[in-house]
Amino acid sequence: MRNALLLAPVALFPFVLLGILFLFRSTGQKRAVADAAIYMAQGSPKVAAEIGLPIEPGWPVRGHLLETGENGNADLTIRLNGSRAWGTLSEWTQRSRGKWRICSLIFASGAQAPLHLVDPAETHCEPE
Repeated sequence: MRNALLLAPVALFPFVLLGILFLFRSTGQKRAVADAAIYMAQGSPKVAAEIGLPIEPGWPVRGHLLETGENGNADLTIRLNGSRAWGTLSEWTQRSRGKWRICSLIFASGAQAPLHLVDPAETHCEPE
């Protein structure tokens, strides 16, 4: 019985380590897709007026990312921190022929109405 108690942590360690590595890999892939949206928000005077400068992304990037070959789709939520407040960036992005393009980008801080940084009506994205 005593040996079983000692072997349990040793046997579970590889699974815990793989889970942590999978989490970091998944977060890194989402962050790579989210970078263009983050840069767009950082360059927006309206976002800066709401939360203050500098604007820094929070961790982790949350949401769903699906890639099949050179095509894909992502619905991501990114926390942005400013000097006065924080807000949430909601991004819908599609990948076609290996290139990601932002289909919809909305910033909300709770202080005012949501800001539409990219309106889906003005993009050529296909509905999901």
